[in-house]
This record gives sequence, structure tokens and C-alpha cells, in this order.
Amino acid sequence: MNPVPPVNTVPPIRRAILVEADQAAAFEVFTASLGRWWPLGELSVHGKDATVSFDDGQIVERSAGGQAAVWGTVTRWEPPSVVAFSWHPGHPADRASQVEVTFTPAAPGRTMVRLEHTGWDVFADPAAARAEYDRGWPQVLDRYQEHLAARDADGDTDTWVALMHRPGREAPRSGPLTEDPRFGQHVAFLNRMREAGYLVLAGPLADADGEGMTILRLPGPGRLGTATRLANEDDASVAGGFFTVAVRPWQVVMQGA
Repeated sequence: MNPVPPVNTVPPIRRAILVEADQAAAFEVFTASLGRWWPLGELSVHGKDATVSFDDGQIVERSAGGQAAVWGTVTRWEPPSVVAFSWHPGHPADRASQVEVTFTPAAPGRTMVRLEHTGWDVFADPAAARAEYDRGWPQVLDRYQEHLAARDADGDTDTWVALMHRPGREAPRSGPLTEDPRFGQHVAFLNRMREAGYLVLAGPLADADGEGMTILRLPGPGRLGTATRLANEDDASVAGGFFTVAVRPWQVVMQGA
């Protein structure tokens, strides 16, 4: 007689918050701007200087040095209503639980966001794992809710920087920089900044040969050090001397619509 496998009786975690944003904006900020509000300093693999983003169907955290940690894989993508994903930060994919987040219009300009976390049977101690996440998810959702509420508030609590790029010691002395294979390293850096939700704009200066400017916006105040490390270490074109970069803090006092 075959033994009957034990039944997992650990219930799902269910959390709901009302956010100050319409349905489309609530979904967009949760997904496309994940790296701008997630509490990386408290809940991540690589710490506060890392970035995290939805990247080609996965949730990927990258350290300041470029190391990648996959947190999960998207299993349902129905903007602006639902996103669901497997969940295994710091663990292999075969130890994944499941998370689903739904976005439902509420009062005008507001959205009810509901999160459900299930699949505790993958953990050696399901009850302990649930208890740990039951402490962590409120912190995550609070940060998300605060970020949405602050978007239209007067003043800005984020860190803005201008990166001024110039040809470095290893740059070619003739020919367009964009045709050098090492220019692709710079483009890869810009794409990582975009995926993390940090990139505002980037491009060459029209009246200067080989010079360009990039504007980054990092969530939270006092992150100039993080921006400096990203610009100098995460951009291989800078680390290798193809470009030099000057990191300038930028105080934004006015924005358009």
C-alpha cells in the first residue's frame, strides 16, 4: 500500500492595498518601474546598490558589478489587470513558489492592488517560509504605495544625476565611436539602466565630437554614490577606458506635464 503524501495546509498570503493611481499607472509602476521602488537595501540578493527589473519574461536583479540573480519567471501577463510569476529569489528555479498580483479600478484615480503568494510546499519548512514572507510583503507593498503617492507630490525625493561622457584614453583617434565594437558595451549599460527604471534620456551632444549625456533618476534621496558606481563600474566602456564619465548631481526644480 502506497503511503498518502502529506497535504500542505499552509494557507496563501493575501494582501490588498488601495493606491493613488489609475489601473494602467498602477500596473506600469509595479512592472516597468520595479527597480525604482523595491526595497533593495532590505530585501534582495545583492544589496542596496543592485538593480532589479522585469527583463525578457523574468525578474532579474543585477549587482553593481553585473552579477545577475533571477528572482522568478512571468507566468501570466495581462496588462493592466494581472501579472503573475514564479518566485525564488536567492534559490534555484525548482524551489519556486507562486505570486499573482491583480489591479482592479476602485474610486476615480485609485486602484485596488491584491497580492496572493502560494506554493509553500517547495520549502523545507512551509510554515516558517510563510511567516517570513508575511513580514516581508507588507514592507514591499508599503514602499510601492508610497512611491505612487509621491509621484505627484510637490518636491522630488529621488536622486537625479547627469552623466557626461567623453572619449577616453582607449577611444580610437579617427572614425565614428559608434562603429567601434566597444560602443556596444555602453549601449548595454544604457539598456540595463532602462530595464531598471533609472534611465530618463541619453544621447550625443550635437555640437561636440564623441561627447554625450545621460540622465538617470534613482529612487530615493542620497544615492549619488550608487549612481557613481554604476556609471564607472557597470558600464564596461568606461571601466575599459573607451569613455570617461563625469557624474554630476542634478537638482530638478520644474517638470513638464
